[in-house]
Amino acid sequence: MKQTILLILLLILCGACTRHSQYWDTISAINSYIEERPDSALWVLENIDSKQLSNKEEKAQYALLYSMALDKNFIDKTDFSILQPAIDYYQHKGSATDKLRTNYYQGRIYQNQGSHALAMKCFVNALHKGEASDDLLTKARTNFAQSNIYYAMNEFDNFIEANKNAAALYKEAGRLNNYQNAQIRLFSGYFLKRDSANTVLQLEKCKKFLHSLNLNQLHDFYSVYLTYLIAYGSKQEIRDVINETLENLPHENINWLTMANAYNNLNEYETALYALDQYDTKKFDADSKMKYQILLSQAYEHLGMYEESLKAYKAFSFTKDSTAYAFSRQGTKFVTERHQLELQALNEKASKHHILLISAFSILSLLFILIWIRSRLKINQMERTLIEQEMEKYKAQYFQMEEERDHLSAIVAQNLTLTPEVKIAISKRLDILNTFFTAYITNNIDIDRKASKEIENVLANKDAFIISTKLAYAGSHPQFVKYLEEKGLTDWEIGYCCLYIIGLKGKEIGSFIKMQSHYNISSEIRVKLGINEHDTNLGLYIKKLLKDFE
Repeated sequence: MKQTILLILLLILCGACTRHSQYWDTISAINSYIEERPDSALWVLENIDSKQLSNKEEKAQYALLYSMALDKNFIDKTDFSILQPAIDYYQHKGSATDKLRTNYYQGRIYQNQGSHALAMKCFVNALHKGEASDDLLTKARTNFAQSNIYYAMNEFDNFIEANKNAAALYKEAGRLNNYQNAQIRLFSGYFLKRDSANTVLQLEKCKKFLHSLNLNQLHDFYSVYLTYLIAYGSKQEIRDVINETLENLPHENINWLTMANAYNNLNEYETALYALDQYDTKKFDADSKMKYQILLSQAYEHLGMYEESLKAYKAFSFTKDSTAYAFSRQGTKFVTERHQLELQALNEKASKHHILLISAFSILSLLFILIWIRSRLKINQMERTLIEQEMEKYKAQYFQMEEERDHLSAIVAQNLTLTPEVKIAISKRLDILNTFFTAYITNNIDIDRKASKEIENVLANKDAFIISTKLAYAGSHPQFVKYLEEKGLTDWEIGYCCLYIIGLKGKEIGSFIKMQSHYNISSEIRVKLGINEHDTNLGLYIKKLLKDFE
């Protein structure tokens, strides 16, 4: 009798556990319209008393649908307070679609947190556990989300593959706009991979549906198209697409950073500044901020506004370093910065060999100054406050030099337009820099002495240094050097003039060459150039002359 009563009670309890609440039909119906009317779905879910839900299945389904509705209404969540019941329940139960969606939206929350490694893990789980699901849209979105992370990691093969998958799924689901978005991103991916054949094919494919693109899609397409032409097109093609962009897009939908990049490429630097002024800096993320700053620096430099150019470049370097540090904490394969399409093209444009040469010699001059500072710090041990300040400055300049050294090394390896003599001259100086950096990093006294000795040798052989300077500028500015030769200047005198260009002043040049006849040399050069002693400063004259020949 007692056993019968216990059995009846157990059956009653089991029935109570499996019975749904009054909200179950409402929750189940949301699946039918959440894609087309996410705002209505969110309103219904917010008016359900979640405390009245009767079992874990209801709570899990409610949590999943609520998370979906928030995401579709562009309400980004950075915690799992809403989705957690679904995560717990669908880990071992539920359909393939439930598992697919739960893992996808879990990954979206990690993305909102900036935890891209954890987000990628969730997306991989979503596609694996939801393989049998017929939810094409969530599968497409998962591939699309993966492609964003691959893009940040510079894994362009995976970026292309993920967008191919997304495009195929969107097409099968009948989502034309999403399909077109993926196709535009494939255009970007092939360009980033330097796959010229597929880049051209993808461009033509995108042009076929250009008439059906919305404003946001046109914004993306023209941004990629212009950047592609900056790298491979003619100036006339760039100008044509600029005009096409201005005709087809309203002011607020134009990518003014890309436009500024294009104007810089056309040497229209005033117009580039105008384009940058149109950009809404309130929309800055790390990448767009870096692009803005480097474009600003380039425009100012070519307009002769060197102080403003340097200020913008320093801001670019600071943002770049900060971004690299933030990504290094993610535990993913992110490099120092998140390379994006335009930023990569900008770095290539910045590799003009005349900038390379001036930068190389400027670095060497800066290194000489640093060594002098270092020796002074060793002499005066009593002035601790001054030592600490100088050392902080020294470290900052060291990292700046290290960054520029890496940049120059890559350019020397890739730039086929430099003469062998110029490459050799720069490579020798980079070897000295590398030895100095090795000594700093390893704190190896022997290497430190070797670096100091090599620099002393460079300083000691002043004539060779001056002649090599002339040789470098003959490679980067042949018309400028030819003009000086026609004026009767010797190779040594031309190299002497080039010392002004790399940043030295008259007194500093005199101290460097240690000649009592320094004033006479300057006077002789003035006579050959046909300028009066009181007309202008020789250094300013030489810099202006160089600019006239650029």
